[in-house]
Amino acid sequence: MSRHESLKQHALGLGVLVLAVTTAYAGSRLGVDELMASMQLLRSAEDAVDNVAEEPAPSQVDINAHIQEVATQHGVAPKLVAAIVAVESQFNPRAVSRRGAEGLMQLMPETAATLEVDDPFDPRDNIDGGVRHLKRLMKRFHNDLPLVLAAYNAGEQAVINHRGIPPYRETRQYVVRVLRRYDRDAAREVARRLATPKKKPTPAPAPAARVARVMYVVPDAVTTIAPPSPPPPPSAATDDVVEPVRPRSSKAPGDSP
Repeated sequence: MSRHESLKQHALGLGVLVLAVTTAYAGSRLGVDELMASMQLLRSAEDAVDNVAEEPAPSQVDINAHIQEVATQHGVAPKLVAAIVAVESQFNPRAVSRRGAEGLMQLMPETAATLEVDDPFDPRDNIDGGVRHLKRLMKRFHNDLPLVLAAYNAGEQAVINHRGIPPYRETRQYVVRVLRRYDRDAAREVARRLATPKKKPTPAPAPAARVARVMYVVPDAVTTIAPPSPPPPPSAATDDVVEPVRPRSSKAPGDSP
């Protein structure tokens, strides 16, 4: 028997007892007003029991136990999951954001439906769905934790489009806040990196101009003037033949010796 049913039976028993006593009193003294008052008391008791929650709200100890169990099952650091829960919902299983995200890990309704989360306000169901979603993002972004957290907050398509953490103030603050709870050194490094403006890439130099052939257009033909051909290679050197020089005669032709 649940606590709710036990309380209701107790209230009904008390009401019946009051009604019986009052009826006996009314039968002997004809107290109509007392009879009506007892019936009103019975109805008030039933209404009060109906307003009692079925189960008490889970404590943070119970939530931490769910985190430890589910995170270990899926191979995710429990401390990381606890950091996300703290930033997302402050450990409130009934939390609902302005955009409609629900539960401890703030699952959007369409995400919860994709992950087949039956009740996003059930602590264990919500944590199980959130951890499975986180694990998928870790595979998608090769365990680059700042990118994973940015995708958890802003959506993976935003990270893909911006090729990194999107320039959204909320997302950048979210990444640093979660990392600060999980790894302070990593949080400081990411905060420093986000505060440093990116340098614009230096444009590549223009390609060198190519030498083209010059063309002259004449009325009847097109004459192409090509660049001059390189000189032919020198031929093999040959030895010069030196002929002996004969002395010239001083006599004129026809003179006798």
